[in-house]
Amino acid sequence: MIKEHQDLLDDVSKEIFDYRDNIWIIKDISEYIHTKFDIASPYLNLRDALFHYKKMYEAAVAKNDFNVTQQYACIEEHLNRGLKDFAVYLCTNFFTVILHRMIDEKASSITNEIRQRLRHIYHQIKNLVIDIRFEGQILSHFKNHNINWLPTLNKVSTEFYRFLNESRPVKQLYIRFTNEMFNNKNL
Repeated sequence: MIKEHQDLLDDVSKEIFDYRDNIWIIKDISEYIHTKFDIASPYLNLRDALFHYKKMYEAAVAKNDFNVTQQYACIEEHLNRGLKDFAVYLCTNFFTVILHRMIDEKASSITNEIRQRLRHIYHQIKNLVIDIRFEGQILSHFKNHNINWLPTLNKVSTEFYRFLNESRPVKQLYIRFTNEMFNNKNL
């Protein structure tokens, strides 16, 4: 095995371990909102990245530069896709659905100020989905090996849950709509 291949294998293995650490966010989010998500993409993409890592290692041992590069590209694609799929799923099928219903609620306890704040969070989440999808299209993950949208997802969801804890009417709506959603198994 040549040093260049060994270094690339070392770098990729670090990325795989970082990815593994990042998928724990799914467990944390699931526990926080008291549900399990029916999306396997993050786990399947980890499995697939490990499959390609094995193939990459075999190609490195055989000193097959073309196959090393090919397997490296496959690993990068899987690591880029898995968390992105979960984040888009969470934002699209949970946050935007719940927020939209909360904004449309006609209850007298939901003031215009509350609606504006909910709308602001709603649009932040919709913009985040656009950013995630755009980042996937340009494969910016290849440039810096970072998940640039993850801090934004954390910031927006923290802002939303902080707002829920500040406003009893908003929290009651949230609980009502999430209970309806999960009882109907829409997520």
